[in-house]
Amino acid sequence: MRRLLWVLPIFALASFDTPLLLETTSEDSAGLSMGDLNNDGRVDIVLAKGRHKPLHNRVLLNDGKGGYTASNLSATPDRTYSTALADIDRDGDLDIVVSNDAPDRKLVYKNDGRGRFTPASTFGEPGWVTRYVTLADLNNDGFPDIAAANRGGDRAVPSFVCWNDRSGGFPACDPIPSQSATSIAAADFDGDGAIDLFVPHREGGQGAVLWNDGKGRFPVNTHAGAANAAIRIAAAGDLNGDKQLDLAYIDERAKAAFIVLNVGGRRFAAPVRLPGAERVPYALALADLDGDRALDIVIGFVELPGAIYYNAGKGEAFREASWNDGKGTVYGMAFSDLNGDGLPDIAAARSGAPNAVWLSRRGR
Repeated sequence: MRRLLWVLPIFALASFDTPLLLETTSEDSAGLSMGDLNNDGRVDIVLAKGRHKPLHNRVLLNDGKGGYTASNLSATPDRTYSTALADIDRDGDLDIVVSNDAPDRKLVYKNDGRGRFTPASTFGEPGWVTRYVTLADLNNDGFPDIAAANRGGDRAVPSFVCWNDRSGGFPACDPIPSQSATSIAAADFDGDGAIDLFVPHREGGQGAVLWNDGKGRFPVNTHAGAANAAIRIAAAGDLNGDKQLDLAYIDERAKAAFIVLNVGGRRFAAPVRLPGAERVPYALALADLDGDRALDIVIGFVELPGAIYYNAGKGEAFREASWNDGKGTVYGMAFSDLNGDGLPDIAAARSGAPNAVWLSRRGR
């Protein structure tokens, strides 16, 4: 039986009304990431910029006074989509993996522990039409690997997993089943201790969950999501509190967002559309924005205010609210408590408008 989703009235939930601009100019940004880059206990930001034209990625170090000290990640501009953070060499600090569109090299920057970065290696091939990367330990060796989503348009192209050599290099890559993808969601969907991959179809097809055998091999896959979807971004998390990881995704063709519940046994329920008017969604992420221990769904649109679906706890009833000023296109989001109120704030990467942070306010 298909589950019904209900949108409930808003009562005293966190709201996100006023932006704190991270830049004064409007450039093409595609993503951002947040983490403590210089080990001072404060959350910093990395902006992924360029997309199809070279721009400088930016490192914003939190000054502890409500501002940031900005610098270029490198001397060379790139066509970047994502700047993923992880301690790839296990030296105690966050490094940066940069996914670039063709014909740019895909780059790995190592951190000296003080938020200063040096290009250390590359991964994959410059000709890959790479969009977003996901970092996760896929072969259980204790080091994060790279899952790189490659978009082929009308051509069928593989995405790849690039293996960490245990020193933070990624010399070997293996293709994974994919027709055309812009994102990959990594999660242990069957609870066996190995990280599986959901590879959405970007151009109008059905995504698939690739089941990890525990050694980084994916011999079995299961279709999930709509049969003819154009999914730009997907995210994994427990939406209904049953301790199994579900999926949420945005379908540009359907102009809507969907959730797909994990029913166990390596099976997923049919996708259920989130209520709301048809709008072109371009970003989606999951976070507990109101502190009720249930994951909420945050969506960014093209030149429209974004939507927050506050989860009532079972993944079946949501309270819809809006966020951001509706300027530009939201390409990516990240979350952290920047104002110390105990709730996550929303940082957004935008094209056609400055990148910004929306600080949480309790209640309305």
